[in-house]
Amino acid sequence: MTQDLREWLCFGRACCRARLPLRVGATAVLRLARAAFPRHVLRQRWIRYEIDLADTPPPPPHVRLTRVTDPIIGELRQRPDRAETNLKAGLRFWDEGLRRAYIWLGADGPLCIQWLLLPEDNSQLRRLSDWSGMYPPLPRGTGQVDHLFAFSAARLASVSTEFAYALYDEARRAGVQTLITHIHESHRVARTWAEGAGWRRYGTITRHHLGWPARRTLSVYVHRDEAPRRGEATAPVADLARMRLPRNWSDGAPSTAAGS
Repeated sequence: MTQDLREWLCFGRACCRARLPLRVGATAVLRLARAAFPRHVLRQRWIRYEIDLADTPPPPPHVRLTRVTDPIIGELRQRPDRAETNLKAGLRFWDEGLRRAYIWLGADGPLCIQWLLLPEDNSQLRRLSDWSGMYPPLPRGTGQVDHLFAFSAARLASVSTEFAYALYDEARRAGVQTLITHIHESHRVARTWAEGAGWRRYGTITRHHLGWPARRTLSVYVHRDEAPRRGEATAPVADLARMRLPRNWSDGAPSTAAGS
C-alpha cells in the first residue's frame, strides 16, 4: 500500500495528507472538544483492512455475479429488509450515482450484494456530503468494497466468502491489485470473518461528529496507519463456514456515506 492511502485528515468534502504533527494536533483539539462538549461531539471508530488480490483464491465456479441495474434496485426497494442498515446505505449509494455494485442471485432470491469503488469514483465520493471523509482518494490499482449485505437466505459465512471471492475476480478484471474496506470496531464477528478470509488490518478511521442545535454540523475523519495488533482473535477456517453473520455485518452503525 502507498502512503497516500494511509494517513489522511478529512473534513467536509476536503481531504489532506495528515503528517504526524498535523494528525496529532488535530486529534488533540478534537479530544478537548469532546471533553468540553460531550453531548455535541460524537466519536466513532472503524478498523481499516486491505487484501492483495494476487493472493486470493479464484472465484467458485458455481457463483455468478450480476451487475446491479435499475430494475434490480427497484426490486430491492420493495423487499421487507430494505430498511436494514447496509442495504439501505447501498441503495443510497446508488442514488448518489455510485452504480458499480454486484449481486449474487440464487434460485430462491438474492444472496449477497456489495458495492465496488474504483479510482474513477473519487470525484463522486467527494459529493457524499457529511460521509465523504470516509473515502480518501483511491490511487491507481486500488479499489474499495463497501456495504456488503447478506440476505436472509445467505447468512452463513461460507456463502459470504464465496461471494467475496467472486467479487475479487470482478475487481481484478477492473485493474485492481489491492482492495481496502473498513469495519466498525464493535463488529467483532465481521472482523473475525474478514481476518479469516485473508483481510489484513492496517489502520483505523476515527470520526468526530460535531453538532449543535440550529447550527451546521461538521464531521472530521482521522485516517491513521498502524500495525496489526498481536493476538487479535480470528476464528479457524473450519468454524468460519458454520458462523452465522449478523444482518449488517460489515460497517457497524451508523453506516458510511450513504448515511444510515
